[in-house]
Amino acid sequence: GRARIVASSVAIEMRNVQVVVEAASEKLEIKKQIFRDLSTKTPETAMLATNTSALPVSDLAAEVKNPERVIGLHFFNPVSRMKLVEVVVGTETSDDVIARALAFVRQIAKLPVTVRDSPGFLVNRVLFPYLLEAAELFENGTSAQEIDDSLLQWGMPMGPLRLIDEIGVDITVDIANTLEKAYGKRDRASKILREMQSAKLLGRKSGAGFYSYEGKSQTANDEINKWRQPAVIPSSAQDGGGDMANRLMFLMVNESARCLEEKVVASPEDADYGMNLGTGFPVWRGGPLRFAENFGLKKVVEEMESLARTNEKYVPCQVLKKHAQDGTKFYDR
Repeated sequence: GRARIVASSVAIEMRNVQVVVEAASEKLEIKKQIFRDLSTKTPETAMLATNTSALPVSDLAAEVKNPERVIGLHFFNPVSRMKLVEVVVGTETSDDVIARALAFVRQIAKLPVTVRDSPGFLVNRVLFPYLLEAAELFENGTSAQEIDDSLLQWGMPMGPLRLIDEIGVDITVDIANTLEKAYGKRDRASKILREMQSAKLLGRKSGAGFYSYEGKSQTANDEINKWRQPAVIPSSAQDGGGDMANRLMFLMVNESARCLEEKVVASPEDADYGMNLGTGFPVWRGGPLRFAENFGLKKVVEEMESLARTNEKYVPCQVLKKHAQDGTKFYDR
């Protein structure tokens, strides 16, 4: 039971532990050192887990004498409310350790989704192109309220700019940097995010980000307008709220399809379920892949190709194009 779970920030006696979950800051060298220590201080049968949100689990496993016992258990904030845990399978992780990890996650009343070890795993990889494009829309003249309201009306529990403020601008930029190394420009943090990071406008935790926070109230933060481009034409004339929401969602659809194509997840159900639980993607829309099917895959690809003429992030991936051409779907039913 939970009474046998111990939290510690200092070295403790580990001769009898069965499971260790490391939750140090997202610095690879710090985590590597911890895993070197755990390799010698824990019994060889103990499962060693990392709570990294984007770093490669296999890099940490390489520091351990028995790499097959290393796995990722990526919890989501706030942990008390978020049910999802990504169970990240490294190249060496044994089947026995995978089974133990899934059982452990269920034992602590969480819901697991199994993902292959790759930068950003499933949820952050799918979420970040959407967040970063929202920040770019803001930088190019669309108001924060207009962007966030369009996504709230679409069904998301929180607008993307508000979500960046909750995650922290600094953490958003750090994760974007990790993802950009792996996936290129579609995960590049925009200039405004870097300016905000330098100015310590980090979101709710610093009192201001895209919004200024005082108690429970939030207002637009005018201090960041100096880093924005003026809108060439009023954004509402360019883009209805529904169009803007769909446009941002197409990036999630594209990345979910890539995750399926690259076997980061085993099924479209896992991809959609992970996004429902990990981001609050509205269940009534099904998840990014189910949403795309309901929208019409041919129509999704046509709209993306139109957007891709001026923004290469929207180039649809091969599996999306193939489904659109062949009239096939992600789901059999």
